[in-house]
Amino acid sequence: MKKLIYASIISLALGMTSCKKDFLETSPTDRIDAPTMLENADGAQVAMNGIYRMLYLSGWSTGNTDQNFGIMSTKLYTSLMGEDMVQDAQGNGWFYFDYKFDVRSRYTATTWRSYATWNFYYTLISNANYILAAETTVTGDADKIENVMAQARAIRAYAYFQLIQAFQQTYKGHESAPGVPLYTEPTTSSSQGAGRGTVEEVYTQINKDLDDAITAFAKNKGLQLQKTNIDYYLANAIKANVSLVQNKWDDAAKYATEALTKPGLAMISGDDLLSGFNNTGLKNVLWGAEIIADQATVYASFFSHMDASADRYAASSRKCIYNWLYDQIPASDIRKQWWNNQTDGGEAETKPYNQVKFRYADKASDLGDYIFMRAEEMQLVKAEALANAGRLAEAKTALEDLLKLRNPSGYQAMLANVTMSKDLTMGSIGAPRTLMDHIILQRRIELWGEAERAFDILRLKTGFDRKAGNTNHSFFVNWNTLEPANKEMILTIPQKEFDGNKSLDATKDQNPM
Repeated sequence: MKKLIYASIISLALGMTSCKKDFLETSPTDRIDAPTMLENADGAQVAMNGIYRMLYLSGWSTGNTDQNFGIMSTKLYTSLMGEDMVQDAQGNGWFYFDYKFDVRSRYTATTWRSYATWNFYYTLISNANYILAAETTVTGDADKIENVMAQARAIRAYAYFQLIQAFQQTYKGHESAPGVPLYTEPTTSSSQGAGRGTVEEVYTQINKDLDDAITAFAKNKGLQLQKTNIDYYLANAIKANVSLVQNKWDDAAKYATEALTKPGLAMISGDDLLSGFNNTGLKNVLWGAEIIADQATVYASFFSHMDASADRYAASSRKCIYNWLYDQIPASDIRKQWWNNQTDGGEAETKPYNQVKFRYADKASDLGDYIFMRAEEMQLVKAEALANAGRLAEAKTALEDLLKLRNPSGYQAMLANVTMSKDLTMGSIGAPRTLMDHIILQRRIELWGEAERAFDILRLKTGFDRKAGNTNHSFFVNWNTLEPANKEMILTIPQKEFDGNKSLDATKDQNPM
């Protein structure tokens, strides 16, 4: 391997050159060398805190950095690759090329989606590996050491989970397909690069890391310093999502249920639902990042691309809801207020179907916390897994528990004539008839802009159709496919990886062009 394209603690002396920011630190201007930092448990936690800070930093590409800002960037581009989020204009161009499926051919550039996604998640992995390598040498409180190593294993598992979904088709039916390179030891410029292996091997590593992390976290379930830190309950939540993709229904239900037992965690209702999803203090937040004033970014942020009421990117490139999906939401459902109706007009933020679900907490300071995962996602994972496991009555109860908070006067009528079946009969559009239809429909509504819709389309094997339900959006980019494993839904591997990794051959190991 000539040179890994992602950052590592040692090679960068704790300064992330790809992002031009410091990271393993307690304050943005402090630097500590890696050997010193990883001498004791407290230093190892500082190193983990640096990884957590990466989750919302921008700069994972050498250009176009305003559309590359960590986890929330992934959530946005994968939402736009589906049908439920519509971008009404090109604006400054950010995310519009994801929306119109025009990024895969740009794999040779270090300024586009493939490179940015690969670089971001492998940087998390690289830094987690350095922390884990110190497990037997770090000194201090044994419980603290075990906990920080569990955090490192869990973030490594999460990063591999995101990578394998972005760069390969879904797990089921593709177990033997090429995966992504696996690294579990620290890497340097002289390290031998790994080949792609298989999808199964990647999921085996993901599950091993999560199982080990959950076992360690279970010894002190309440040890979480802040909502950004992975703990016992969040590790269970990640495991639930992994199990769902693998069609391990009983496991998905079990881990989602366990995640929901976190003390103080609860689904929200009422005014909290209309508050802008910008505050990690909400009681439904399982995982998020509190953004403080000196860490706020003006343009390279999720809210700059979402909140059209601010003089930012969203004002000229609004994120709107698929009109068919909007029409499925009863007027009595409070979530209908997350979007403007079809007759709204006037200022940028009041255009038809524009979203108001995600808003700055303080526009003047460009502030707003990032919410990576919340209780409602686990409730829907639980419902879907129970239904697939044939536990239909339990699944319906799980769905009703959510709908009671969203549509208390109308949820019973909505489900009155539901067919108690785990069959998914509805694709992008159609009449929801079965229990599974309703569960997936509610997932699309509730987690709009949060769950990665492109990944859902792949794992559900439904394909999608932006065109069929388009009766009001004149600005639709009509791109559709009902092919369950369309090559356009996965990213191409960046050329930089082939240039530096001699275990990969660009003519044989690249994803289909």
